Amino acid sequence: MMTVIRSLIDRELRLALPAAEIAPRADLYALGLTPYGAICLLLAVEREFSIELPREMLRRETARSIEAILEAVQAVRPGLVAAEWREAA
Repeated sequence: MMTVIRSLIDRELRLALPAAEIAPRADLYALGLTPYGAICLLLAVEREFSIELPREMLRRETARSIEAILEAVQAVRPGLVAAEWREAA
């Protein structure tokens, strides 16, 4: 799933680094993420994983890092993340 999120970052945003070089906890805003870019990224995440993030998750902190996005997806669809980790192991 992290690979998919990284590809969405590369497709939707223009950051200072390619997503493959961004640490999971790195602050995407410090790398150039804008509020508009955060909205675009979260919408892309919803489309890609066929989820709808609840209103309380549509905030700056949800898009702050790859790890935060992963945690948001996991909160909405826990089985999706668990299945991916099992496949990767």
